[in-house]
Amino acid sequence: AFAYKRALRACLSLAPVPALAAAGAAVFFSTGQPASLDPRRVLERPKAATAPALARNLSTTAGVQHLTRAADESAAVGKRARAEFENADHSLIHARRGDGEFERFDVWMDEEHHRTIALVRLGDRLCGHRGIVHGGATAAICDELFGWTAHRCNPGRPTRIFTASLDVHYKAPLPAGTDVAVTTAVVRRDGRKVFMEARVESPDGAVLYATAKSLFIISRDDHTQEHHHHAEKHAR
Repeated sequence: AFAYKRALRACLSLAPVPALAAAGAAVFFSTGQPASLDPRRVLERPKAATAPALARNLSTTAGVQHLTRAADESAAVGKRARAEFENADHSLIHARRGDGEFERFDVWMDEEHHRTIALVRLGDRLCGHRGIVHGGATAAICDELFGWTAHRCNPGRPTRIFTASLDVHYKAPLPAGTDVAVTTAVVRRDGRKVFMEARVESPDGAVLYATAKSLFIISRDDHTQEHHHHAEKHAR
């Protein structure tokens, strides 16, 4: 147990890699964005009256990439969703895709704004009070999508990324079975530290259910590979 904790601390250490300390803060997005973005701007997403309308809007927007296969209302959703994330039996969310649990998890990437936009629906087996989604389930969705965003919106696509802090503010009860739009964006990058913010709201933006902030840490190995990727790109 002691060896495991020591290895974990070494992996998640916030201290920058010495050789990259000076360059790390300057290495941000491949598009040359500055090291901080206005959360009010990057979290402003397209609005639509319904989830299907928002899905159509996102799927036809230039520069927005659909990362998952859209779920529908059929009884086969759970089986197809689990097949989409093959070998995901270990996953808190993707091993529980289907009726009554994580019924929808549909993600688009907006690379220009360094964000992901997801349509999510949590079922009636993920409640605290009857009919009201448990706050822990909402936090789990935010945490999961922060991970997707940290991976997809950083050069080199780091895969070993860990949650260092997660702060969720609940604004309104979320009824089970409700489609929500979760917008998650990188707002600042400092070396291996990735700072992100999120909004959980109705597709039309009329109801805000929660906001969240997080700090994720890219592992040392991935950060070194990312730096090499960035250097090679600019050497071409």
